[in-house]
Amino acid sequence: MTGIRVLSFAAWRGGRYVGLAEVLTSLDTLIEDHRWQLIIDWLVSSETEAIAEATANSLVTTSRLIDLFSGEGQLIDGELVGYGDSPSVPEVRIRAFDSGHWDVQTGSPELLEKIIVLYPDAHDLPEW
Repeated sequence: MTGIRVLSFAAWRGGRYVGLAEVLTSLDTLIEDHRWQLIIDWLVSSETEAIAEATANSLVTTSRLIDLFSGEGQLIDGELVGYGDSPSVPEVRIRAFDSGHWDVQTGSPELLEKIIVLYPDAHDLPEW
C-alpha cells in the first residue's frame, strides 16, 4: 500500500454504535469485491463460535462478513485485512479499537475520501 494513511473515527455516533456490518456497507462498491482475513481479539456476540469458525484460516467475502455481523455482534478489538485484486498484498486494514473507534489504513484515495465524507470526525493517526 503506497501513500498509506490511517484514519480514525468514533464508533459511537449520537448514542448509537456503528458496527462492523454498517462500516463495511457504508464503504459500498469500493470494497464489495474484497476478501478479508479477520483477526478477533475480543468479540461479544451470541454467534461468537459461528463467526470464529466461518472466518478461521480462510479469506471471507465482504458480503459474508456483513451477514455475520449484521446481528447484535460487536467486534470490540480486532482487525480485518482486505485484499482486492492481489491475494497477497492487502489494500485496506480496518481495526476495531476498544469498541470506541474504527481505524482504517489504506493507500486508496477513493476510500480515504469516502471515509472523510461519511465520518466527518475522521482524523489522521500518525501510525497504525
